Amino acid sequence: MYRRILGLLLFWVISCNSPIDAPIFSITKIEQGKDGKTLFLEDAKGTVYTTVISIPNGNYVDVEVGDRVQLEINEILEDMDPIIIVSKSVTVLE
Repeated sequence: MYRRILGLLLFWVISCNSPIDAPIFSITKIEQGKDGKTLFLEDAKGTVYTTVISIPNGNYVDVEVGDRVQLEINEILEDMDPIIIVSKSVTVLE
């Protein structure tokens, strides 16, 4: 019985963290910062977010306004306006 519960729990954790299920964002604006860039993102519902990309953070990629990206998310700071996403990695979609 414990194996079954552990197996279901493992399946749930893997499926919830799958990059396939990661939300897709459009970059609407880019601000150059001292150590990186702040990306202004919009999801399919029109919600605006920001995330910082930089070499020291280990998540820097070359992006342009209009690019579509997926983020591997470490944390979401929802009490900020706009909402801040602390991203582990950023993938530019074709």
